[in-house]
Amino acid sequence: MIVETLIVGPFQENCYVVGDEESGTGALIDPGDEAARIVFAVERMGLSISQIIITHAHIDHVGAIAPLTDEFLCPVVMHEEAGAMLRTMPQQAMMMGMRFGKVPKVDRHVADDEVLEVGSLRLRSLYTPGHAPGHLAFYAEEQEIIFSGDALFAGSVGRTDLPGGSMEVLMRSISERLLTLPDATRVLSGHGPETTIGRERMTNPFLGGGGML
Repeated sequence: MIVETLIVGPFQENCYVVGDEESGTGALIDPGDEAARIVFAVERMGLSISQIIITHAHIDHVGAIAPLTDEFLCPVVMHEEAGAMLRTMPQQAMMMGMRFGKVPKVDRHVADDEVLEVGSLRLRSLYTPGHAPGHLAFYAEEQEIIFSGDALFAGSVGRTDLPGGSMEVLMRSISERLLTLPDATRVLSGHGPETTIGRERMTNPFLGGGGML
């Protein structure tokens, strides 16, 4: 499995380019900004992008979707509950003193526990709301990787003070959907460095951890 992290935009968001080495098929997870840079990375990696996968519809995770769909002519997939927030992108941008172009079109809604295929790779969707409505994480079980979006970070969890957020719901999502994964699972989140499920279980202060590994 090919995984390359591109830290993009003013919010330093992690966009992931994932690919199947055998088929050369790839996907983009949360292309939040800097579309041209993402295109150059895809070309350098020699991948054919089959889909754009969205964990949630905050502005820092969706800003480059429209130009990238024009470039790659590929479908955009996300959870249906994220749609209302996606449609507010121009308003979200104005609140932050920014401008937002065309609101991207979503081609297919992904439900909980659905498998997305990227060549021979299999990404299983895990419904993990709390940070944002319709939030999904994507689990590559064979590769022991979870793309956690903004649900779980190294040493932290997603903020819940934005519209649709709930700390109670987020904690339940993390406990029931993420902490049930094997400890060795690599956590690739929407911001910040990589971690593992085991490390967060032991040391994340929001999850009751505080020990040293």
